[in-house]
Amino acid sequence: MRRIIVPALLTLALAACGTSPQAAAPSPSLATATAAAFSPTPTQVVLGASASTATPEVTSIPVAPTGISSLPSPLPTRPLPSLDQVTMTATDTIVGEVPADLLAKIIADAAERSGVEAANIVVQKGQAIEWSDSSLGCPQPDMAYMQVITPGYQVLLQVGASTYDYHANTRGYFLLCPVN
Repeated sequence: MRRIIVPALLTLALAACGTSPQAAAPSPSLATATAAAFSPTPTQVVLGASASTATPEVTSIPVAPTGISSLPSPLPTRPLPSLDQVTMTATDTIVGEVPADLLAKIIADAAERSGVEAANIVVQKGQAIEWSDSSLGCPQPDMAYMQVITPGYQVLLQVGASTYDYHANTRGYFLLCPVN
């Protein structure tokens, strides 16, 4: 029984792959279709033309306009300020993106540590930063820290002749790091 079924299935499979004389129409080659797709003007391709048919079927292949790009457009950017817009004097402090309440707590801590009035402390730098781990860039010996990017702030204060480097997270926790 198996000797009959296997050859019969192979014969049916081969017959299904073959073409009948009515369906044996030449199709455009891949090179013709590719060239038509990238040409600057619409191209007409004749489909279904065979020796037995008198009138070929004409199909138009649409072509994308040349001004449209498939690349994503760049993100909008805000213009850089001109020198006329930015005027700083030597007495201006750079605060940056540090929240005012956090900055006030950090300045109060520096005033307490140094014994200097808060009004005499100068903010040299205050910026948002992403710390590489939960140590906030100030790891202590024999301590383990979560290895996650931790958003926060760095504040450099000038207190007399000393510089204080404070690191903080976005929840209000801060610590004084030794200045490198």
